[in-house]
Amino acid sequence: MNTDHLRAFVAAVDEGTFESASALLQISGSAFSQRIKALEKEVGHVLVTRTVPVVPTESGAELLRIARQTVMLEDEARRSLGFHRIPGQAAPTVTLSVAVNADSLASWFLRVLQEAATWDDVELHFYAEDQEHTHELLRNGTVAAAVAENPAPVSGCRSTVLGVMRYWPVASTELLDRHRSTAGVVDWQRVPLVEYGIRDSLQRTGLRRLGVSGTPTTHMVPSVEAYNAAVGYGLGWGMIPESMMPAGVMEGTHRDLAIVEEIGQQETTLHWQHWSSTTSAMDRLTAAVRRAAARMS
Repeated sequence: MNTDHLRAFVAAVDEGTFESASALLQISGSAFSQRIKALEKEVGHVLVTRTVPVVPTESGAELLRIARQTVMLEDEARRSLGFHRIPGQAAPTVTLSVAVNADSLASWFLRVLQEAATWDDVELHFYAEDQEHTHELLRNGTVAAAVAENPAPVSGCRSTVLGVMRYWPVASTELLDRHRSTAGVVDWQRVPLVEYGIRDSLQRTGLRRLGVSGTPTTHMVPSVEAYNAAVGYGLGWGMIPESMMPAGVMEGTHRDLAIVEEIGQQETTLHWQHWSSTTSAMDRLTAAVRRAAARMS
């Protein structure tokens, strides 16, 4: 397959419109459309919808990961061999798309960004997704690597253990007191909880430990900083990573917040999965991730 056509296909999916993708590749809109049509004719399938945003069809989704790998390997080869498509044009930047759970991205993974700030040949695109589902983005070709909970490597990928993230159930003492009976028992069926998103299952797992099968009032707060603040304000209880715990909570000396002992901590083992057809840029990123993960807790 023509790599220019594959590059146009990837750009269309990433940019969301043919117009933006053609501008990114610095070609005319008609030339861009011809590349997409030529690729579709070659493979015998429609690969993308002509909608806004552009999305891959079922056939396109199957081709997307291979297309990304091909583009990444070509860029890496051109950079390492020192030749470019246009005389005088700067060496291509290698784009690495990575899926990371939001808690990691806001804590230990920041050390990866610190290292990456010194790289002048890599462009990083991050996708925030729950750790139970990041491998799905790897499987469908959206990303080249992922911090995932699932240890089983996606087909065509490698998987290595990074470490353990510990979460603790935290609630404001005022919130618990409002839902405590005269006998001192908290009615967990009625205590509101805070979730990061619809795929956040940590709190529900904690409630199942208590035998609670109903659905308490659930607040959705899709921001790590705002989530932790919501728990602190007493909007609901929630699972907070040990590394982000407010001072005094673990020690039991915080004035307003407390660990919910009856639910207990939950541990999530994280893995680093990435394409087997690696490049020096991916190897560098992998090394940075492993160094950062060594200081996870």
